[in-house]
Amino acid sequence: MEYLNIGRVSELTGIPPITLRAWERRYGLPKPQRTASGHRLYSMDEVALLQRVSALMANGSSISRAVARIREEGAINDESLAPMDDRWQTFRFRLLHAIEQYDTSTIEQTYNEAISLFPIDLVIDKVMLPLLDQLGEEWDKLEDGIAREHFFSSYLRNKIGARFSHEISRVQGPALLLSCLPGESHELGLILFGLTATARNYRVLYFGADLPLSQIMPVASRVGPLAVVLSGSYVELDDKLKAELTGLVFSFPGPVYLGGEVSEHYHETLEGIGVIPVGRHFRKGAETILRVKHRR
Repeated sequence: MEYLNIGRVSELTGIPPITLRAWERRYGLPKPQRTASGHRLYSMDEVALLQRVSALMANGSSISRAVARIREEGAINDESLAPMDDRWQTFRFRLLHAIEQYDTSTIEQTYNEAISLFPIDLVIDKVMLPLLDQLGEEWDKLEDGIAREHFFSSYLRNKIGARFSHEISRVQGPALLLSCLPGESHELGLILFGLTATARNYRVLYFGADLPLSQIMPVASRVGPLAVVLSGSYVELDDKLKAELTGLVFSFPGPVYLGGEVSEHYHETLEGIGVIPVGRHFRKGAETILRVKHRR
């Protein structure tokens, strides 16, 4: 499990360190681990709980009422926060059973319950993506394995895509240009990154699947994005694509990032031509990209 220090948790939640320490003493939330020297370390599950508290307080709850409500919801256990892992497993089990029955109503109920309790990117990371991986592993083991994966992928893409479209329209911060590589049709990871970026006030220019790289510079010259973020999972980095990426890096004045399985498989080659690979894990990739103070 990834652990963060109190300064990083403060950055992610907007809650000052002095407040975090006061809440810990008074309400038992959060419950950090302690290093041998006494420094606090927080899990991402605890960060999610703090973000939930902040959201409730933004809607008018006091801190005491917010903590009480979360305890009633079962997200906090007074002994430890370990049951959070069980909670993620419960969501995944309910969704998997609903997918087996092609039960869209139960999928919808479970999805809505999860995102009402936790930030959507954490729900995607802890529930949806592991479930998609499991469904992908069962493609050739079940008679309807491909149908199950397509059924759930389509549902998730539509839900996340609709939310993303709504968020794009309200953000007016600095711009990022997002696109899949030529020949790439899998957009979900890029959409998830876009949601994370808009939540941090980046204006996202989203071009979706299979965009020729030759189209990026005409757009960039008009809009002036801080960075280009590309995604590729099922395309090959052949000589033609490598040359096109090299040309884009040479022409574009800011950083060019690439996420997805292609970025892991061709990591050294991409670094050699100036593309910054960020891996297939969208949350870690987002942290890599969005913590940089980009300059034009």
